[in-house]
Amino acid sequence: MTHHTSHNVAGNVFDNTSKMAAIIIGATAIIAGSILGSVNPFLRGAVSSQGALIDTLFSVLVGIATAIFVIVQGFLLFSIVRFSHDPEDDTDSIPLRGNTRLEVLWTAIPAIIVVAISVYSYQILAAIDRPQPDQLTVEVTGRQFAWEFYYPDYDIKTSELHIPLGRQALLKLTSADVNHAFWVPQMRMKKDAVGGKITTVNITGTELGTYPIVCAELCGAGHAVMRSQVVVQSASDFQTWVQAQVGAKSRAAAAPADPKALGKQLYTQLGCNACHKLADAGSVGLVGPALDGIGSRAANTVPGQSAEEYIRTSIVKPSAFITPNYQPVMPGDYGQRMSEAEVDALVQYLLEQK
Repeated sequence: MTHHTSHNVAGNVFDNTSKMAAIIIGATAIIAGSILGSVNPFLRGAVSSQGALIDTLFSVLVGIATAIFVIVQGFLLFSIVRFSHDPEDDTDSIPLRGNTRLEVLWTAIPAIIVVAISVYSYQILAAIDRPQPDQLTVEVTGRQFAWEFYYPDYDIKTSELHIPLGRQALLKLTSADVNHAFWVPQMRMKKDAVGGKITTVNITGTELGTYPIVCAELCGAGHAVMRSQVVVQSASDFQTWVQAQVGAKSRAAAAPADPKALGKQLYTQLGCNACHKLADAGSVGLVGPALDGIGSRAANTVPGQSAEEYIRTSIVKPSAFITPNYQPVMPGDYGQRMSEAEVDALVQYLLEQK
């Protein structure tokens, strides 16, 4: 009698009603997964070819995850409704034997899905890392709290990243101090910048525009303002920008008698604008004290020191004088990064901020 009842219950699991429910749940899962995967409301509008590949991979994963969610929840709800018992029924459930075919099926299908996702993900990663023959190399250095970009092909250094539209740029990332993370959200590109190590990433802009660069690794008190930008330009505009940078560098080298122009250039190039507010340079940093009027008040800051001595010491030995209510976060290597003439130019530029 027990064997007969058990057989009937087991048969109920695979009756026509259950089969129809399985078909409906499966069809719903396919439709829901296809819709959500194609719409992808989470990641949209990548502005780099690498980002587009990442968005596509993410869309596939969202579609698969949605289908699996619908299947699991659908069968769970169906089982609750179809095989529920009277709440007053305290008798033991009827023992059932396992179904080998079903167990093989629900083990094989996830295994196939995982392998397929792994292969596809590897293909996406390989495509992202595949170099193009006309790569533009840019050396990126993270510093507390600014990004520095050096173009070895043109021997120019800037505080923002410019790349030509459709041309792959190879970024070689490192850090001059603590660990940073170079992140361009709209390009779906994030890579650690680690001191003493070079990490690389390819990036190819697909839409003209300016896109923010942020540091995604907590790197100190000024982490929140460690910002720059990627400027994606047409090939002709990029070459015009390069020539302007080369020309500015040549003029600065040929005409050191104009310390104000050189000092202003250094103020931005060295990333001072990331931490300090200075109207003349258009900077609004809040990590360090505002420099508007520094030329007027510097002489009265430290007894016995002239304004020039105070500003120079604050640049090359920033820990010597800490402004109240500010943290000692300014890098101490500016004296090594700049020549004596460049330090003089920066000092003279700040002295003129009355």
